[in-house]
Amino acid sequence: MKEVYYVYNNEAIASCVFLSILNKIEGLDIARSCLVLPFLLDDRTVSYLSKKQDTELVLEEMIKDQPRLFASFNKRYLSLLPVTINSLTILNASNQINIGSEIVISVALDSDDKTLGDRFNKIREVIPTFLSMIEKYSTIQLYKILKVQL
Repeated sequence: MKEVYYVYNNEAIASCVFLSILNKIEGLDIARSCLVLPFLLDDRTVSYLSKKQDTELVLEEMIKDQPRLFASFNKRYLSLLPVTINSLTILNASNQINIGSEIVISVALDSDDKTLGDRFNKIREVIPTFLSMIEKYSTIQLYKILKVQL
């Protein structure tokens, strides 16, 4: 099962997700970047976010309304941490991002390109909703709300 999970959630799609996010924001701190993939590589969460695109989402309400989405969040966080690190390393080594105090984009991704796949297109569509939901919180608050255990 772990091998299937890794094949489905790999550095290629993770890199596209990070570049799409960085196309929309000025920068992303490293600790916050580790929270992105457990949200956006989970099909159930992406489906929920896509249904709620026209509403203002509050993270605590989402957790309360959809506890099943967050029951395994810490497990997803830990499982996807190597994919996050590898993706950011690949993007940095290929000069697509710069990692300093924040991660910033060097080369923009044409994320309107439909050839990147159906799964990525679904993720790309919910990125603005995801970003507006988490922008209200500091990184420390997000880790506490999501009960991430390192």
